[in-house]
Amino acid sequence: MQFSAMTMNMFFPTNDDPGDDNRIIDMAVAQSVWFAELGYHVWFTDHHFRGPWHSNPMQFASYVAPLIPRDRYMGFGVLSIPFYHPVRLVESMNLLDQMTKGKVLFGVGSGWQGTEPTGLGIDPELHASGRLGDETLDVMERLWSFKNGDPEYSFSVGSNTGVIKRRIMPAPYSKPYPTIIRVATREAALVKAAHKGWPVFVGVLGADLRETMQTYRRALDEANHPQAVKDNCLRWCSYDWIGVTVAATDEEALAREKIAKAETMAIRTSFAARHGRIDGPVVKTPQPTPGQADTYAKGGDMRATIAGNPDTVAAKVKQLADMGIGHLHLRFLGEWAGETRHVCKDSAELFAKEVMPRFAEAPAARKPALAAAL
Repeated sequence: MQFSAMTMNMFFPTNDDPGDDNRIIDMAVAQSVWFAELGYHVWFTDHHFRGPWHSNPMQFASYVAPLIPRDRYMGFGVLSIPFYHPVRLVESMNLLDQMTKGKVLFGVGSGWQGTEPTGLGIDPELHASGRLGDETLDVMERLWSFKNGDPEYSFSVGSNTGVIKRRIMPAPYSKPYPTIIRVATREAALVKAAHKGWPVFVGVLGADLRETMQTYRRALDEANHPQAVKDNCLRWCSYDWIGVTVAATDEEALAREKIAKAETMAIRTSFAARHGRIDGPVVKTPQPTPGQADTYAKGGDMRATIAGNPDTVAAKVKQLADMGIGHLHLRFLGEWAGETRHVCKDSAELFAKEVMPRFAEAPAARKPALAAAL
């Protein structure tokens, strides 16, 4: 199984002082390198108006890439693809794929509702429907397949338009294009991803994981892909494990989880009081519920957390592996820039030392050179 850790988790600033931006950026760089040295692949979020580094995560990743061990991957959880012009997005993805020799994983989805699409000039209702994400990805596929000499290709998606007469440069290092991991919360999306040969992000905000994986695996078998494509899908089929706390005993882990959750919710509540409602990601479910958009603001992402000693946590990891999850995307509880940093730090170190070695594919941890500074 592969293991990744999210840099700075789901960061919200405790204040909006521009003078603090450099400190937070340096902190995000240092934590990214530290995670990689512990043995994790390193992942970044893609957000606007609430964090000084993740408004341009691909540029941030290009800085981090040469600082981490060469066998580590970097990833994005997830790129909000409707927020980009398709040509610029494909160019940027291809360039980062080339620079890392394919060691980059692009989670793709619709992104968050609220101030982000509004600030980027995107119709909020159209964005919330999920259509822009699907349509943007369709255009991206056409751009990756376009060759010099092909008939002219015109597209229009949201407010973005283009007429393509020559191939996108650079070409991707990976073939046929960089590794995409598609957010999929509905059966149709799971089946489409399987037929396309894409790994998927599953378990988003409480989806039924066992049923989801059965649907995906069945569709993947029916697609009759070459074995290499199927293997890549299963290797990077990803579960977003939000809210992980590891300690010496179950009791200590639960106590630490409680204080870490409290700090996180206090920061979110303070942020909302200063700047207004926090809307969560676009989640297309079979039966949308009232208030679904602000589930995140109310802590909905922390209802299915895991807290325990290494044996307890490893048992949960095995359950996920047995369901077909090949990649566990970890978000350790504890505010790295706050008072519960030690909860995150101790959990990540204990997971790397006591849990990852039980699952053979995890890259071997190294002694973190930055540990003393953290």
